[in-house]
Amino acid sequence: MNSLYTIVSILAAIALISSTIASLQQQASAIIVNWREEFRVLTDEFEDAVSNATDQEPPNLDSIQQLVDDYKTNLTKIFENSGNYTGML
Repeated sequence: MNSLYTIVSILAAIALISSTIASLQQQASAIIVNWREEFRVLTDEFEDAVSNATDQEPPNLDSIQQLVDDYKTNLTKIFENSGNYTGML
């Protein structure tokens, strides 16, 4: 009888762990999708702005440096809001 209780307990634990993992995967995928889209938009805008700034004659280096600083700040905000990679930049 003890072995039956052990088997039932193990099966219940496996079911509980499986449902918890499935829930965590759904939450993580939503975070990753949002993070990737924000990153893509931010990077596209940054590339366009830097391209425009370098096309000027003569290029305004202070303006380009400001774009880089703004990009870094916004990128850090995206990482902090997603809860991942805090402190990497």
